[in-house]
Amino acid sequence: MLTGRHTLLREVFDFFMDYEIKIDDNKSPEEKQQEIKANKEEFSKKADTLINDLSTRIEKGKDEILSYAKDTGASFNKAKPNFEGSVSENEMYSVLKLIVEYESGIKIPATHNGLGYNNLIFMSLLLAKMQINADVDYLDSNAKVFTTLAIEEPEAHLHPSMQYQFLNFLNKNKADKKVRQIFVTTHSTHITSAISLDEIIVLHNNDGTTSVGYPSKVFEVNEKSKKYVQRFLDATKSDMLFAQKILFVEGIAEQLLMSVFAKYLDLSLEENHVAVINVGGRYFEHFLHLFDSEKENTIDKEIVCITDRDPERKEKPNGKYKKCYPYEYNQDATNYDYQINSSINSYPNHQNITFYSQDETYGKTLEYDLLLHNPTLKLLVTESMSSQNEIKELMTQYKDNKTLDNLLDKLRNSDENTRIKDSIISNTSFNDDEKKKAIIASRYLNSVGKGENALELSYALLENLDKKGTSDYQDVVVPEYIKNAIEKLCQ
Repeated sequence: MLTGRHTLLREVFDFFMDYEIKIDDNKSPEEKQQEIKANKEEFSKKADTLINDLSTRIEKGKDEILSYAKDTGASFNKAKPNFEGSVSENEMYSVLKLIVEYESGIKIPATHNGLGYNNLIFMSLLLAKMQINADVDYLDSNAKVFTTLAIEEPEAHLHPSMQYQFLNFLNKNKADKKVRQIFVTTHSTHITSAISLDEIIVLHNNDGTTSVGYPSKVFEVNEKSKKYVQRFLDATKSDMLFAQKILFVEGIAEQLLMSVFAKYLDLSLEENHVAVINVGGRYFEHFLHLFDSEKENTIDKEIVCITDRDPERKEKPNGKYKKCYPYEYNQDATNYDYQINSSINSYPNHQNITFYSQDETYGKTLEYDLLLHNPTLKLLVTESMSSQNEIKELMTQYKDNKTLDNLLDKLRNSDENTRIKDSIISNTSFNDDEKKKAIIASRYLNSVGKGENALELSYALLENLDKKGTSDYQDVVVPEYIKNAIEKLCQ
C-alpha cells in the first residue's frame, strides 16, 4: 500500500479517479463516460508535452549514447536504437507515495509509521477495494454480490481507544452496506466490551476439543439476564470470554485476595488461566446462563463461584430479614425465622459449575471466616480499620488463653457489642473456644470498610509472603472453602 506501483493501491486509485463524476446522479452513464474520456485525453496531452520536453533535453546526450550502440554492432541493417514513450494515468500511479501530513505542514512517509497505524490504513484500503469489487457499474458481471471482510486480531499494535474507533468504523461501513458481513478474530477485551452479545461467537478449547458458544442464542428466552450481562461486560470483566477457567466472586475483597490466597497455597490462578470476576453481589445466575454446559449454545468452561453464607433472621410474624451472626442462627425458633444465602445450592452436582461457601454452622462472610481461621494474626488488622486496638487486645487475650468472660469484658460499650455479648452468652451450641473466636471475627467484620481494607490487606499479605523462609514470616491459614475452590481450579 505504500506506493502506487503495487496492485492494491493502483486498483483503488483507478476506481476512485474522477469519483465526483462517477457518483453524480444527475448525469447519464454516457455523459459520465464522455467526461472521464475527456479527462484522460487531457491528461495524455499534458503527459506528451512532458515527454517532448525530456526528449529535447536529452537530444545531444542521446547521440552520444547511441554511438556506443553503433560501435558495438547493435546498429545494423539500417536499424538503430532510439527513445520514445508515452505515460498513461495507470503508469503515473506508481510515482504516488503514501504519506502522513500533519496540520503543521510536516509530511512523513508511511514507512515511518507504527505498524498499528499502518494496519488501519491498510484495512481502509481493503474496504475501498471491496467497494470496487461490489460495484456493478465498474465490474459488470464480475462484481461481487456478497462481500465479506475477515480481520485477524486487529488489536495488534493498537491503543485501546483506537481499537474502539476502528470498531465503530467497521460498523459504519457495514451500516452503509459497503461490506455485507465482517468477521473479526480477537483476544481484545476492549473490542468485546464495545460490541453486543448478539455479535459475539466464542471458541473455547478444552483438552484439545473446541466448543462453540453463541451468547445471543443462550439469552433468547432470558432478556433480563442478557441486558444485565451486556451492561456488565466492560473491558475488565469481558476477560471471562477469554479465560480458560472462571472464578466468580461477590465483591472487591474477594477479587483482590483470591490470587494472594492461591500464593499461600503454593498455587497460581494466573498460570492456570483463571479469571477472577467480581459480579458485585449475588448476581451469579445472570452469568451462569452463559456457561451452563448442560444446555445448548453455552461456553463450556470450568466455573467456580464463591459466595458468602450470610445467615439472616426476621422477627415473627411480619418482620423483615436482617443479617445475623452464626451464633444467633437457629437459636430462637419461637420468635424468629431464619434463612441463608440460597444461591449456594443453585447448581448441585453440576458438571462444570461449582459453588463454595463457608461452614454451615460457623460461617458468615470472607472477613469473618478469615479471622475464625486466624484469631491471633495481627497482620490482618489494617490501618484503615476502626477499633484496631480493641481487636488486637482481643487477639492477645485469645493467644494468652484468657477466659470467655475476659474477652467479653474487653468489648467497649456500644449497641452492637451489647448484641454480641447477649447472643454469645445465650448461645448453647458453641463451646467457649468457638465463642471466643466468634467474638474476634465479629469485631473484625464490624470494623472493616471492604474496598480499602481489602487493598491494604492484600498488600500486607503479599509483603508477608516475601518474608517466607525468614523469622519475620507469619503463618496464614486460608479459609477451607477458599482453599477448596482454588485447588479445584488449579487441578
